[in-house]
Amino acid sequence: MTNQKTLQEYCESALSTLNSQYDATKVLRHASTAGSAREQIIKDFLSAHLPELITVISGQIFDANENFSRQQDIVLVLKSMPRLPFASGSDLIFQEGAVATIEIKTTLNRDTLEIVGENIASVRKLESSVVATAQFGITHSWPSDRILTAVVTYGGSSLKSLGSMLTGMGNDARPDLLLDLSKGLLVQNHGLLLTENGGVEYILIDDPAEGFKVFLTFLTEITGTLSSRGVQWRNYW
Repeated sequence: MTNQKTLQEYCESALSTLNSQYDATKVLRHASTAGSAREQIIKDFLSAHLPELITVISGQIFDANENFSRQQDIVLVLKSMPRLPFASGSDLIFQEGAVATIEIKTTLNRDTLEIVGENIASVRKLESSVVATAQFGITHSWPSDRILTAVVTYGGSSLKSLGSMLTGMGNDARPDLLLDLSKGLLVQNHGLLLTENGGVEYILIDDPAEGFKVFLTFLTEITGTLSSRGVQWRNYW
């Protein structure tokens, strides 16, 4: 008889399904098509599992000063916020509506991490016109006006190697979370997600199912408590 809790068992099963779906995409010979399929696997899972206060889309984020981020694979956006949608499925997203961004990579190494870092930095340079936020049932320390940045990969370098690479990147380029679906999770050690652990830049969770569970828990906590933001919309005029 197992002593595991239901959520842990579910995450193990879900992770197996995600990896099987990824394996199925290996028959695709066109890199861009395969990449889009692998992004959609994660997007569909998050849409089905995260609180319905947010919507899961792709696109560029922009602010009232006409600054634009790079294209983001996945953006979690408050449903209480307006959107500028396009038929292509790649929207323009107001900075104030974005709760989190997630980059999806088939594999991660130093070169792909540099690209990820540039994408993250382009989000963090945007300025907010939020003047107030509404939250309820808060059980975490994440700031209500901060955009969570995450990377999800299906494989690549070891987590220790990736952690060393991330430590060498600029602060604005480092993701808050790096989830390897085959290895585990790296959590930035800034004290906003886990209790700060002195001496390391990233806290390592060296088990894929455990890391996946923690990753989903963070997203659930943050997206499930932030209900609305008061925005100076006339700044966009």
